[in-house]
Amino acid sequence: MYPVALLAGGLATRLRPLTEKIPKSLVEVNGEPFLAHQLRLLRSHGIGRVVICIGHLGEMVEEFAGDGSRFGLRVEYSYDGPSLQGTAGALRNALPLLGSPFFAAYGDSYLECDYLDVVRCFEASGKLGLMTVFRNEGQWDSSNVEYDGSRIVVYDKRQRTERMRYIDWGLGVFRRTAFDLPENAAAGDLAVVYQNLLRQGELAAYEARRRFYEIGSFSGIEELSHHLRSNMTFSQQFLEEARSVIDGLDSEVIERVAGHLAATRERGGRLFILGVGGSAANASHAVNDFRKIAGIEAYAPTDNVSELTARTNDEGWASVFERWLQVSRLRAADTLLIFSVGGGNLEKNVSPNLVAALQYAKSIGAGILGIVGRDGGYTATVADACVIVPTVNSVHTTPHAEAFQAVVWHLLVSHPAVKRAETKWESVR
Repeated sequence: MYPVALLAGGLATRLRPLTEKIPKSLVEVNGEPFLAHQLRLLRSHGIGRVVICIGHLGEMVEEFAGDGSRFGLRVEYSYDGPSLQGTAGALRNALPLLGSPFFAAYGDSYLECDYLDVVRCFEASGKLGLMTVFRNEGQWDSSNVEYDGSRIVVYDKRQRTERMRYIDWGLGVFRRTAFDLPENAAAGDLAVVYQNLLRQGELAAYEARRRFYEIGSFSGIEELSHHLRSNMTFSQQFLEEARSVIDGLDSEVIERVAGHLAATRERGGRLFILGVGGSAANASHAVNDFRKIAGIEAYAPTDNVSELTARTNDEGWASVFERWLQVSRLRAADTLLIFSVGGGNLEKNVSPNLVAALQYAKSIGAGILGIVGRDGGYTATVADACVIVPTVNSVHTTPHAEAFQAVVWHLLVSHPAVKRAETKWESVR
């Protein structure tokens, strides 16, 4: 599948004052930034690589999407530079990253179609470019294309005629050589590139059957939000988020955690698994698996409710884990494994007991591992290896973080470097 260039460098003046402090790509739609919806849509259609062409507040886009791994994509960035380059100029800047051929789409468009079928159509045409068109009849925006069912006859965004029943749908395909044409070398607007290709007989067409959605206006944001809500059940949305979480997990970090666990067992160290709330229940289950399947001496302080509540009552909540580890004579050969949604944060007074335990473990020289959500909190800053469950929808941070703690620890006890004993059903023949 071709890479996709997302044109997201504009100033988004129609959405001001909303876009004075955030770029249009990060405007909230249905509970999360629009770019998250757009990237997940591309991934669901088999796209593996995206180059985002950014300008205005582009560093915020890069900070949000990162390398794209949490969306199951490889994301790279092409900056406009000190001045806006226009849509065609932005694509020319990005050509070294894109290669040839590539898709081009607007950063404010949500386009549902069979992307592989578009590729087939483009390759069969043998042309330098392709425009997707949609029978619009002036409904969603002003129609600007005369299309006879197989080819584009006229395309003009300024001089419209009654014969223009179609619209430029927003998804294009280009060979790099399309931008080598002399008339396209200085073009600022992508519409000019399309028109030049059309004049030379080098523009193919693909008819999209579903309407486009866009967030270039406040009404467009509302329409897309309604579409996303009405066309996906909650179960579908949650499971789609779960798929995105899996795509975003860092397998290399998980491998490092497995190595640390195996090393803990080999040096005769113990494993202490700490969690609060739902993560405490996960800790109890995980202790069983690490003891029974991995052969690692493992404990969870939350399994002893009497001691935990007595210490909370007498000494305070913040010190319960630290005092428990002290009585357990934590040593350098041991390892702490933290299950947490936030990873602990003293400034926000979130799980201060985890922070105190981590500080104590670090002073002893014990190993520290984590399976946490959000940004990893304090755990991620001090851990030898920390698996971060990516946040794909901030509304569901906790359920995904706690659910994937279980996925990751089951992966770990099944890992060849860690596993020592067969599980029951797998051993039954």
